[in-house]
Amino acid sequence: MKREWDILWRVVWWVCAGLWAVALCVVVHYARRALVADVFVVPSESMQPTLLPGDRVKVDKTIFGARLYTSLDFTDGRMESVRTRGRRALRHNDIVVFNYPVDDRGHIGFKMNFVYVKRVAALPGDTIAFVRSRPVNSHFKGTIGIPEQQRLLQETPDSLIPWGAMCNILVETAVLGYTVKDIPSVYVPRRGDILRMDGRDKAEIYRRAIEWETGGSLAWDEERQLCLADGRPLPYYRFRKNYYFVCGDMAYGSGDSRYWGFVPEEYIVGVVTDVVKSVDPATGRERKERRGLDLTTRR
Repeated sequence: MKREWDILWRVVWWVCAGLWAVALCVVVHYARRALVADVFVVPSESMQPTLLPGDRVKVDKTIFGARLYTSLDFTDGRMESVRTRGRRALRHNDIVVFNYPVDDRGHIGFKMNFVYVKRVAALPGDTIAFVRSRPVNSHFKGTIGIPEQQRLLQETPDSLIPWGAMCNILVETAVLGYTVKDIPSVYVPRRGDILRMDGRDKAEIYRRAIEWETGGSLAWDEERQLCLADGRPLPYYRFRKNYYFVCGDMAYGSGDSRYWGFVPEEYIVGVVTDVVKSVDPATGRERKERRGLDLTTRR
């Protein structure tokens, strides 16, 4: 009888040890995904030729710092989080994965697992313009993106570009009168900077960011030539958050900040560093030549 109890005890002990080992592996797996790195599958052609549909890319969360949710209640479209200390700030030309920042109502709103991958064209505090389809940054004199793709967009006759893709600029409508080929200088908000709200264009361009930060409503009074916040004059505004301007490398076919504006810093998931695997979605063939492709910026 004693021998039978010893055997039973050993079986129970090994089962419990196995369950603890499995639980530990699960915890380590998800902790690594949350704090260190994750894998993202590129779904579209918007980052061609740099990234192809079917590329599985490593998203490093230690570079900019991992984002940790402080609340899992996303029902109102808001997201609360803290970020661990990263190894460096984001750089021009970094490729980043981020949550798409615009909700169904046209406001900044958070959607879990609704992520995009684009290239950083402007950092907080930069001013960016598009001249003949080419991004021009006030603080970065190097090349941003893929010049050949930008040239292809510039050489495409306006009549061959869908009207919405040509004219619905920065706010997803044609209200500003800009085109995707030529966008005047736009300041990218930086925390603490004060912007003079002295024009209708500014009210339109920064409406989403200001409404997201304040929870109020912003409008332009054409008759009085005033920017109004909840009906009160707003001559100046001090930004509370940092924002980024991102673009796809396929200049002609990418839905990005040129159309819907800024990405809040809180929405950045991580920096893409390399391709870990690539499978052609049309054929199922693995593109082994792309494995290990380095995508980090060097400086």
